[in-house]
Amino acid sequence: MKRRYVILLTACVNPGGMPFTVLTDSSERLSQYRAALDFYLRETSYPIVFCENTQCDFSDDYKQYIETGRLEYITFDGNNFDKSRGKGYGEAIIMAEAFSRSRLLMSCEYLVKITGRLVVRNISALIKDNNRMITSTIQTFYPNNNMIDSRVFILPRRFVTVVFLPSKKHINDTNGVFFEHVLFNTIISRQSFVYIPFLKVPLIEGMSGSKGNKYTSVSADNNRFAFDMIGNALRIDKKMYSYRLPVAIKVLLFLSRCFLYLRK
Repeated sequence: MKRRYVILLTACVNPGGMPFTVLTDSSERLSQYRAALDFYLRETSYPIVFCENTQCDFSDDYKQYIETGRLEYITFDGNNFDKSRGKGYGEAIIMAEAFSRSRLLMSCEYLVKITGRLVVRNISALIKDNNRMITSTIQTFYPNNNMIDSRVFILPRRFVTVVFLPSKKHINDTNGVFFEHVLFNTIISRQSFVYIPFLKVPLIEGMSGSKGNKYTSVSADNNRFAFDMIGNALRIDKKMYSYRLPVAIKVLLFLSRCFLYLRK
C-alpha cells in the first residue's frame, strides 16, 4: 500500500535571544537551512513543506519547485512568544502554523518532521521502512529518560493534529518540560497507532542549535540495530499505559526478530 508522506522542515533563521540556543548567527543558520533544503529536493522525491517563523523569505530561489507543487514555502511572524518557554515551544508553533496553511500537509497521511538545518542522509530508507508497516505506525528514535529525540520523526497526520499539537501548551523549557518530553508523553498515552522505533540508524549531519556540536553520520549494522529495536518495541509495550500492541503485530515483530537473529 502506497501512503502519502510529506517532509516538514521547521526553521527559525533569527532566534532573537532564544534561551538554550548556542547557534544564533542568522547568516550561518540561513546557509544551513538552504543546504538542507537543497539536499531534500535533490535526493528525495517527496513533497516538502518549509516553514520558517521569523519572516525570512528566500522562496524566490525555489520558484521552479513551488510552481510545480513539489515545495510549499511558508514564513510568518511566529517568534514573538514568551521566550522563557524556549525553542521547543517555538518549534511546535511552527508545526501548528504549517498544518493550518499547508495544502500538502492537510492531504498527507504521514508527517516526516525534520529539524530544518539538518540533513538525514538515509531519510528515504526510513520512510520506506515505515511504508512497509501493515498498520498506522509512529516511528521515532527510541525513548531515553522519558524523552524522544525530536530531530527527525515520522507520525501519522491524525496523531499530530488530534494528539500532539493540542498538547504543545505544556512545553516550557524553563520549567524543564521540553518538546521531547511532550512527544514522549503523547506517544505513551496514545489510544491508537502502533509505535515502533526506527529500524535503521538515522544518519544525521549538521549542527546542534542548542549546544553547537556537530552531528556526523556513522554507518551501522542495520540488521543488528533492527533486531534490537524490534525487541525494544516488544518490551516498551509494557510501559504504555493506554495501549497494547495488537496480537497480530506482536507476532509479526517476533517473527521478524527471529529472521534478523538468523541473519546476524
